Amino acid sequence: MKKGYFKTAIILFAAVTQLTGCMEAALMKGVTDAASGKTGGQKEPAVTSPDDSNSSNDSAALPDSGVSAGAFSIEKEAQKYKDRYELTDTFAKLTDNRGDGVEELWGTRNFRVVLHGVMYRGGANNKYLNPSRNNVNPLPTVGLNNLCKEDFGASVYLYSENYSTAPKSVTCQNTSHQTHTLQYKQYAAAGENEAILQMVYNRIKGKLNGPIYAHCWNGWHSSGLIAGMALKQFCGWSNDKVDAYWVKNTDGNSSGFTTIRNRLKAFKPYVKFSITAAERAAICPAN
Repeated sequence: MKKGYFKTAIILFAAVTQLTGCMEAALMKGVTDAASGKTGGQKEPAVTSPDDSNSSNDSAALPDSGVSAGAFSIEKEAQKYKDRYELTDTFAKLTDNRGDGVEELWGTRNFRVVLHGVMYRGGANNKYLNPSRNNVNPLPTVGLNNLCKEDFGASVYLYSENYSTAPKSVTCQNTSHQTHTLQYKQYAAAGENEAILQMVYNRIKGKLNGPIYAHCWNGWHSSGLIAGMALKQFCGWSNDKVDAYWVKNTDGNSSGFTTIRNRLKAFKPYVKFSITAAERAAICPAN
């Protein structure tokens, strides 16, 4: 009995020692993985450009969106807006140069899609507003309210003129009859593109409570610049493709804007704003 007991004890001791060693190894691997950013599972390929060079970790300050990231699906959001607006390419418009078209978007001009469910572009309808006001102005309040009612989470004015006269946010009842807030920001397309692209990235990742409407005065030049940057950043468009896109969407007003076109060509995507192949497939337009 003593001999059998002693043999059993040795076997148990060896098993415990082996188990402890396995646990220690697993623990050390977890620490190593955490330090290197690995969390298990195969990552989808990130969308980046071969000439990526921007790697700053600065981010644009944004208010709490109230969006539950766990319930968010950019695929579903993109499809919702594809179904709603039926914009099959980046050239079709829902409002024309006088602001006429889809009544729910009154207050905008030359409204076009950039990234489905994420980013749209255009101008501000001031000249054809009733009563009319100078074209050199931010989006009229009626435009902000209508975008809010269409579930947009933010609008960005790409110039600074008279921005101080505009509300910085509006609250409305959205398409789901829920209280909704749209934030109104001001960033320059050329010098502050990182802040705008941060907002776009946040929307893709479910950190912004609706799409973004980026606008200049007419919906041609600066809105085309930031839209082209977004298409290079998130959809991998080439310089030739974004340049042709920019020209076509000026509606014949491209002459004399060499500086803007050169800035668009010179833009290099930010590594930190890389997205997955699935996200890219959901939001990027066909052409």
